[in-house]
Amino acid sequence: LEESLGTVQTTKDAYSRAIEQRVATPLHILNFATFLTEHKYFEESFSAYERGIELFEYPGVKVIWKAYLDAFLKRYAGTKVERA
Repeated sequence: LEESLGTVQTTKDAYSRAIEQRVATPLHILNFATFLTEHKYFEESFSAYERGIELFEYPGVKVIWKAYLDAFLKRYAGTKVERA
């Protein structure tokens, strides 16, 4: 609902609160990262993936890792090999 009716900042705040309170699911993490990417907040989207990776264990973290690596490779296409 916040994504549809709120601002970018209020949406970011809502997702961040859900993560901090540990009520977010892996799907919330993926949606948050996608939202940030769509609004050109690339580094923040990678941070969202990283927060999700810290929050969940296998098997939930597997889908986050895959999306994170796919997004990173798509964004940087081998230009930041030292970070990968």
